[in-house]
Amino acid sequence: MQSNRPNRKNPPILNDNISRLLRSGDFVPKKFEGSDRFLDIISWNIKFFNDRDPRRVENIRIIMQELNADVFVLQEIEDGALDVIADMLTTSGAGLYKTAYGTTGGDQRVAFVYDMEWVKASTDIEELFALEDLMVQVGDTEKVVFPRLPLSATFTAYKEDEPFDFNLVGVHLKSQRGGGQEQRIAAANRLAEWIQEEATDEDVIIAGDWNAPPERPEWEPLRQLEAEGELKFISFNKSGDAEPSYLSVGNRRSRLDLIVVSSSVPEADIQQTAAVVNWNVLLEKGSSAQTKATLESLIENISDHLPILARFYFSDTD
Repeated sequence: MQSNRPNRKNPPILNDNISRLLRSGDFVPKKFEGSDRFLDIISWNIKFFNDRDPRRVENIRIIMQELNADVFVLQEIEDGALDVIADMLTTSGAGLYKTAYGTTGGDQRVAFVYDMEWVKASTDIEELFALEDLMVQVGDTEKVVFPRLPLSATFTAYKEDEPFDFNLVGVHLKSQRGGGQEQRIAAANRLAEWIQEEATDEDVIIAGDWNAPPERPEWEPLRQLEAEGELKFISFNKSGDAEPSYLSVGNRRSRLDLIVVSSSVPEADIQQTAAVVNWNVLLEKGSSAQTKATLESLIENISDHLPILARFYFSDTD
């Protein structure tokens, strides 16, 4: 694919905070060091986020401004709660951020926050499967497959030549509390079918809180698509203690937050894995009592999930 991302208004050293973190972890390929031609997508479950606590709003604003993604895919969001943060980010000069929310999930909706300086929604942002009555039998009870319907749109990344169009889906699948495996199995089957038969663009990115690590049996339909060369799933999401995205005060750590990409996307030179944005010292093994207290405060006041980043570099090709 021939593509040229326009220069950002500020040099990367001034406005691209996350690149410094990526360089320190050796995530940026040598040929792209210093490049401003990329698309950053971050997924993050912010844990029952609303705009009623000014201190929490400010903390989330600071984090999102530091991450400065082109698109945030967020989970557990009250309807309208991100509007104030989008306005704050825009006022601060971080970008021209706009919000979109799902209609299902009560106070735990899926939402997009995206920077219109670099991406635009080229189709209406709407929930997938809204007209389908997707239920699954769990014991003696029928349960809904998607407690929060996936939020989806086709986005266009601004570039000088041909645009990079991609179908983005945000998900928050059934949690492990009270089971949920049957619902996640049904959800994986429906998403795999949608990828193969219904996606509006060949470049597909699915991001969110999947509520189970990538090696779990419920994701077999997606692992099968990966085996057939249609997408990146296991290979794109490291699991285990080395790359946890879910934390708990009881030291439970696992990779529940995933980003999946179709195999056509790497035409734009994709980062090799989705990277957890690590809170560094808080995740060190053998933490001190002070660090544990800080971790407890983080989980209580911010979230028990960590952000997940996927970066897509654009390069000229013949």
